[in-house]
Amino acid sequence: MKFIRLSLVVLFVTILNFSCSTPASSLLGAMGSNPSLSGLTGLLKGAGGLDKLVGKSPFTLLAPSNEALKGISQDALQNLLKPENKDQLTSLLKKHILPGKLTPEQINAGGLKDAAGNALDLGGAKISESIPTKNGMIQVIDKVIK
Repeated sequence: MKFIRLSLVVLFVTILNFSCSTPASSLLGAMGSNPSLSGLTGLLKGAGGLDKLVGKSPFTLLAPSNEALKGISQDALQNLLKPENKDQLTSLLKKHILPGKLTPEQINAGGLKDAAGNALDLGGAKISESIPTKNGMIQVIDKVIK
């Protein structure tokens, strides 16, 4: 009897551990359910969506939080969302997208290229949170990469 009870406990812990460590949603789904990333979600929609920016997954999104987006004036953000400025918005967003599913350690080690093929320059941005998803990683950062 003790063996059966112990086996059930081990099984339960294994299932719980697996469900907590397995990404539950896509990158866009995870962003949509995170209120601190709503500003970036709006910018991505303005650029035509993440798929138009990167194509195939997996990829890592260096996601400026809403607090980080406060470093850009509201006028500048609204200007980026105008149809005639879509190229500027796309260029800015591609600086925040990296091919592959990368950890903070890999990103901080350097030597990476963004979705536009340019050398990644974090410009002092720090990663504050890592969110694994089915098709990549979200690394929440405290600054907009310019």
